[in-house]
Amino acid sequence: MINTIIAKPTKDCNADCAYCSSPPDMDGHWTFERFKTIFDLISPKLAESAVWIWHGGEPMLLGDKFYIQCWDYVKEYNAKENKNIKFSMQSNILLYSKKWKPVFRDVMKGSVSTSFDPDMTYRTLKGSTEKYAEQFYKKLDAVLNDGFNPMVVSTYSEESAHLGMELYEKSLNSENQFHLRFNYRYPAGRANNDGNGLIHPQTYGKMLIELYDRWLKDTPSFSITPLDQMLDLTVGGDNQRCPWIRGCNGKFLGIEPNGDLYNCADFADLKDEKFKFGNVFSTTVKNNVNFDIKVRKSDFADKIFRSPASRSHARRVSKLPMDCKTCRHFHECQGGCMRDAELYNRGLGGKFFYCESWMMVFDRIKESVLSGEADGILVRLGYDPEHSKNVVSNKVGQIL
Repeated sequence: MINTIIAKPTKDCNADCAYCSSPPDMDGHWTFERFKTIFDLISPKLAESAVWIWHGGEPMLLGDKFYIQCWDYVKEYNAKENKNIKFSMQSNILLYSKKWKPVFRDVMKGSVSTSFDPDMTYRTLKGSTEKYAEQFYKKLDAVLNDGFNPMVVSTYSEESAHLGMELYEKSLNSENQFHLRFNYRYPAGRANNDGNGLIHPQTYGKMLIELYDRWLKDTPSFSITPLDQMLDLTVGGDNQRCPWIRGCNGKFLGIEPNGDLYNCADFADLKDEKFKFGNVFSTTVKNNVNFDIKVRKSDFADKIFRSPASRSHARRVSKLPMDCKTCRHFHECQGGCMRDAELYNRGLGGKFFYCESWMMVFDRIKESVLSGEADGILVRLGYDPEHSKNVVSNKVGQIL
């Protein structure tokens, strides 16, 4: 069953990021009718508590009424099918105003993330990085003051890695602290040709460890992703989240503005037809590179996961580098993201490019749990430090 939908109702955007992995196209915006068509076809495969993430482009360009209509439709479905499908949104929030408060509160239930890069180099509004930064912080304050606690996602290059701590300090010293996510910048979309500053795995690992050590010291009210997820995995959490799940096929689905379907939005960004499952508007399923099969609507949700692309993704469960399977962190990492293995020309069964980063961070996390350094943050996150020590100690003992 599908746990996560990454839906892009448009790729249009009111800002301009030089490294955008999903730049504007000519496919326009979804209407409510288009959403209903998609939802009716996909909903039979949705897990009981699936999350539907609105992505883009900039999803707020569709207007508040679009999301209210969509949510009303899903609420009826939830009541009828006894499910709890939830909405979430990733937005640059530059269009936020009071009219959006009911959407953030009642439709998204506060599950909103946004993005900002402290280097203030590649994100522009009307050609100006200064205007973007000024407008972003103005809107972030408005969102925070309205009682929401969005996650601010930032991406880092070799040149900007030192600025990660600056954004941490920004949240730490804010009256309304906000959650943070620190991502590596990768070569897809606009960044595919010139790179726009990628980051070396060792640099990324060092940046995360510096943030982790500071997080342990301060135990702030906000979370830092991926560190919080990596800590959770270390002390016994589930392995059903991206990118630490080698069996992601069938649990995620990316939907493009034109209805094309992929394993996730990241695979869609590769712009490679061989990874496409099918198209929801034409109810066609990819058979091979040059041939699509029209299928019955009642069979569509099942058939897309029998496409050649989907079957090739499913092999990642067992098709992994041998040193991944024998790695001391395999239980937590599961071999990393196959999209990134493909992105760096290593194939779907290849080595995850940021393996070294994860090795460094998991080593440090396990060390901190066993030494007691992580006790404070474990308690704040609701974990029992002694139980956590036992979990990690048993894992280390099994490896030794």
